[in-house]
Amino acid sequence: MNAPAAAGPDNRRAMYRFFEILRTGSFERLEEVLHEDYVADTPQSGERVRGIENQRAIFRNYPGGLDRGGITADEVHIVGPERRFIMTPTFHVVEVQGSGDTLTVYSKARYPDGSDWYVVTLAAFRDGKIARTTQFFAPSFAPPAWRAQWVERMD
Repeated sequence: MNAPAAAGPDNRRAMYRFFEILRTGSFERLEEVLHEDYVADTPQSGERVRGIENQRAIFRNYPGGLDRGGITADEVHIVGPERRFIMTPTFHVVEVQGSGDTLTVYSKARYPDGSDWYVVTLAAFRDGKIARTTQFFAPSFAPPAWRAQWVERMD
């Protein structure tokens, strides 16, 4: 049995360009990174987005306006051996991992109300573009006191 292939450079470049499009609000460029048959699932809300135009409309109509600074950064860059992307301050991609045509993105988002949420995105690629994503959102919460003696705090 062969070892799984590393995520292709085209896939990582497509993910990098996707973050840059979000950061700059250049939603007219989504065709560069999203496959023509793009589908985005959000199981927690029971929603499915089909097509680039619907995704573009969601980004443009995001409360607070992604294209008006909802996702901001001084710069987007790759850190380390092409495993991490960083976006700050509103959206912080902590790590990108994967092999072949699948990448997993772990990120942290701060919403306009000041709440912090963790986001895991499973991204499947076809022809060097993002063909499908599945996203899971989880809010930060205070840990319960009853298990404090068995855990260490992560900051």
